[in-house]
Amino acid sequence: MDLLEIIPTAQRVLKHYKIDFLSPKEWAMLIQYGSLKSFKKGEKFISANQLNSKIAFILSGAFRFYYEKNDNESTCLLAFENGLIGSFESNILNQPCTQTIQAIEDSQLFIIDYRDLEKLYDKSQKFERVGRLILEYYLAFLQLRITSYLLDTPEQRYMRLINETPDLLNRVPLQYIASYIGVTPVSLSRIRKRILKK
Repeated sequence: MDLLEIIPTAQRVLKHYKIDFLSPKEWAMLIQYGSLKSFKKGEKFISANQLNSKIAFILSGAFRFYYEKNDNESTCLLAFENGLIGSFESNILNQPCTQTIQAIEDSQLFIIDYRDLEKLYDKSQKFERVGRLILEYYLAFLQLRITSYLLDTPEQRYMRLINETPDLLNRVPLQYIASYIGVTPVSLSRIRKRILKK
């Protein structure tokens, strides 16, 4: 696929972040800094303990963010179409990533180097606004995620996830969902049985 052919898809993705104010010339500028890459299920976009300067918009597919400790994996985030993936700790703080980002189904990404994104910020205030809106969205998203862990029950977290991503159960293995909401697979099975009885 030619990069210019992805502009309609990229517009759909950025509209998710209330970004609909770029001119055709600005879209072409953004596209020329990026690249397309397909990922097979199980392939890693970022590996823990490595420096990473790339961020990517998910054009299609799904990814999980996970930590590894004592040979156990803990899924902390799930990302689908329209989502943005990357390691801001690595991009901004120049530190190795603490988590791995892995495709959980065949996916396609539009990838841009964070340093190139900063060049775009210098070229146009509109691109600075793009960056601000995306970061504001993710700040709000992460705050809601933290609040949910503090105030919601695992069942409430599960129901929120199902409501936000109705086809979740067809796309994400149950062990990842269990880890994401902070329970064991056995506990998730009990939660699902309780919900079915209601």
